[in-house]
Amino acid sequence: MKQKLYTASLVALIGIVGNSLVAKAASFDLNDGNSQITVNDRNGVTVWYVDGSPDNLFISNYYYRIGETGGEKVFLEGIDGTPTVNQPQSNQLQLTYSGNDLEAEVNYSLIGGTPGSNQSLLKKSVTLRNLSSSPIDLHLFDYNDFDIKFNQLNQRDQAIALSPAEIILNSATVPLSIRTRVNPDPDRYEINDFFSLYQRFFLGQGSPITLTNTPPLNVPFPEPPSDNAFAFQWDFTLPQGESLTFETSANYSPIPEPSTIVASIALSLGGLRLRWRR
Repeated sequence: MKQKLYTASLVALIGIVGNSLVAKAASFDLNDGNSQITVNDRNGVTVWYVDGSPDNLFISNYYYRIGETGGEKVFLEGIDGTPTVNQPQSNQLQLTYSGNDLEAEVNYSLIGGTPGSNQSLLKKSVTLRNLSSSPIDLHLFDYNDFDIKFNQLNQRDQAIALSPAEIILNSATVPLSIRTRVNPDPDRYEINDFFSLYQRFFLGQGSPITLTNTPPLNVPFPEPPSDNAFAFQWDFTLPQGESLTFETSANYSPIPEPSTIVASIALSLGGLRLRWRR
């Protein structure tokens, strides 16, 4: 697992947690076109290469809680047993975690672009099934910590919530972005600095998390650009014998240069004038 080393205390803290997590987990590689990801059955997606290094992702993973008390868990810890693994193609993976009361089927797919295009699409989904004899009060979280072309000494990204279901991360150092959309619309979202959100999900596991719907929509965070993470939250009751599916797509792509945007606008205006004259 990639470690973010900012201070000596943070190094030690993340190192201890990271080592304990990796020791018990299995990993799977997915490849397509110019892209590669690594999926860990405990920590979700932990590596995302597009057109070579450096890495673009720290962790993208699901967490859940039953009820209003206690902390959030990953599926490997909260649902008994190791997952059933199905990898039908080199760019697809299915992990199914089955317990007595709840089953989680997590699917990953990677759609890479042509070499040199800086295009890549990472998709994941989870289907939760209630296997018990009564409704389950569930809280699902999708935690994402992307780092566009990770630079341990100077990570400068800025996230904007375009809607509660869509967050775009723009790099301040290279013309690249990651646009993340979830479906269905979440009940809550939050963008925060990396360590604040990381601490709540990884270290403060005894207390329930409620995301804050901050910053407001269309307000860039942080200012100036730095390292950040974001999460989505769904609160729902899953009836006996029912299932619900939650989907996430993360689209990695170049940001058009200002000259390209201006040229595109000029071309559009020229077309409008031509149609108007006709």
